Amino acid sequence: MVLVGRLVVKGVTRLAKVGNKTYKKVPVSKVTNALKNYKGATYVTGSKKYKLTKTDMKHMLERHHPKYWTDSKKTKNQTFFDAKLSIKDIENIALNVAKQNKSKLAKVSSNGSKQVQGTVNGVKYVLGVEKGHLRQLYPIAK
Repeated sequence: MVLVGRLVVKGVTRLAKVGNKTYKKVPVSKVTNALKNYKGATYVTGSKKYKLTKTDMKHMLERHHPKYWTDSKKTKNQTFFDAKLSIKDIENIALNVAKQNKSKLAKVSSNGSKQVQGTVNGVKYVLGVEKGHLRQLYPIAK
């Protein structure tokens, strides 16, 4: 399920309104603690190797997971993952989208970047790769 969130200002507090739930930003320490034992993952296609590191996952969670949102937003209509998704679920989605685009990713230069799209469980996602990393993942609003 893809939800497009609205950023709402209440007094001096910014909130993420996702569906009928409202989320307050969390301290960065919550994300850091959640990723304490995260080992990362690697996706290989052809001669290219893409890493999904703790830093990459942290970026995905802080921007697009309502339970780990740190108020880092770039757009007014921020998209969010389903709040029920675990860190492992998000890793699996990233790897699945990478697999769906293996021929495209095999052609990206080692210092290059590219965005690709894929669908997992009926939800469309954008996966961004940069310099050998799976750096970005977010759901596309319907």
